[in-house]
Amino acid sequence: MNRRRLIALCLAACLAVPLGGIALASAQAHGLVWKDCGDGLRCAELVVPVDWADPGGPKTAVHVAEAPATGKSMGPLVINLGGPGTSTVLLRPKSAADTPPEWAILLKQLRSRFDVVAIDSRGMSESSSGAKRVSCAEPEASVYGLISAQTKHDWDAHAAKNAAHQASCRLAAKSAWRGMTAWNVAHDLDALRDALGQDKLRYAGNSYGTVYAQAYLELFPQRVGRMYFDGTADHTQQEFEPWIRNYARTQERHLTRFRDWCARRTDCALHGRDAGKAWDELVARARRAPLPASAGRTVPEGQLYAGAVKGMNPARWPLLATAIRKALDGDAGDFLADLAPDPGGSSVSQDSLCNDFMPKLPTYEEFQGIEARLREIAPRFGWLEGRFELGRCWGRSGGASWAPHPLRVKDVPPVLFAIGELDNNTNYLGQQHVAEQISSAHVLWHGDGHAAWASNTCLRRHVFAYLTTGALPAPGTRCPAERIQKVGK
Repeated sequence: MNRRRLIALCLAACLAVPLGGIALASAQAHGLVWKDCGDGLRCAELVVPVDWADPGGPKTAVHVAEAPATGKSMGPLVINLGGPGTSTVLLRPKSAADTPPEWAILLKQLRSRFDVVAIDSRGMSESSSGAKRVSCAEPEASVYGLISAQTKHDWDAHAAKNAAHQASCRLAAKSAWRGMTAWNVAHDLDALRDALGQDKLRYAGNSYGTVYAQAYLELFPQRVGRMYFDGTADHTQQEFEPWIRNYARTQERHLTRFRDWCARRTDCALHGRDAGKAWDELVARARRAPLPASAGRTVPEGQLYAGAVKGMNPARWPLLATAIRKALDGDAGDFLADLAPDPGGSSVSQDSLCNDFMPKLPTYEEFQGIEARLREIAPRFGWLEGRFELGRCWGRSGGASWAPHPLRVKDVPPVLFAIGELDNNTNYLGQQHVAEQISSAHVLWHGDGHAAWASNTCLRRHVFAYLTTGALPAPGTRCPAERIQKVGK
């Protein structure tokens, strides 16, 4: 996943109509026609309005897939596991090469009691018919692009690439373009609930799937059954700067945690030296001159920063430690290889994210002030998050919008949140901020990072108990780290 979320205007046309009016209308779902679609799954296309604010307008299709229960079923469990990518493909662990093996274990557990129903986000589908994945003709700019930008000309070039991508996405999506917001997806979830014949929605969301859940809690509180949030993206901060400060603080702290992890691990390439100070020394060198790499190449300061942002994910800590050590020894080539920035993609996932989190961008001049303040609170590393997150949306404008705002939720059943102390994808500070706005929220802390539900056995046990019986972990329960203990082995 990942990642995430951003600034706010008002809720535009989507919320110009009172919540109670359009929200209740979404229960009028079209029937689902299930068909076998391989791997023991059944698939269907959920036909919904492009814009639930205009229920009589153009229609679009949303792909859903069901993995039937292997035991006595308690009914459906609807899931959306974020993106980029699809959720339905994760029900096919044998055919999805990038599906983590622990997901098969989790899926087996869930299917012992539930018909697991995955719903794809709009424009993101594995279906070969009906609801198709929107593929944009022009690639977007890399989300790492602004990290390396030195001049306003560089910023303008990044914006131009994203604008061209967005224009091609608009053409590819056709009329469906104006419905790509989490507000509409929450209505899709309620339409699916109705089509499945359920009075209450039982739902598990990871990463971006939690943005849909936040909208659902606001729109349909009377239809909430059990709801699980894993790796929550904070859609409740109205202003960009407070939101990005949480990311900056988290990343700055991650540099310290990376140092401490390396000190404990004899297999860390920087073991025996302070990994944080090693990073500081490498930055100082790069500021004086580009770092030498093999084959006569060099790594400028911006490229170094971009590779470190990618490498600060706990799963990549071994790669980052090795890259830093080799660079200090005279070859920074790993920052051009394993830790090279990912290129821009051709999907609409970032466009949907920008519709939800950044319908209004700060200006270039405004951001210079924001970045100066980020450097004050996170001077070694965390300040980079401003450029990273803004890089997703810089140059995009004019799409649908559902802007961040404080949650307006009351009278919902207990909601379970899992928050990872090492989550720098959807940062743990933002996750806690969301949970604090829901009076019935129960937080289960764990020692791992983003999307740990499948890999942490303690977490799996507690979440399964909640989904099946409603039982919540005892206050103060914490699941110890499991994934991070395996990193580097």
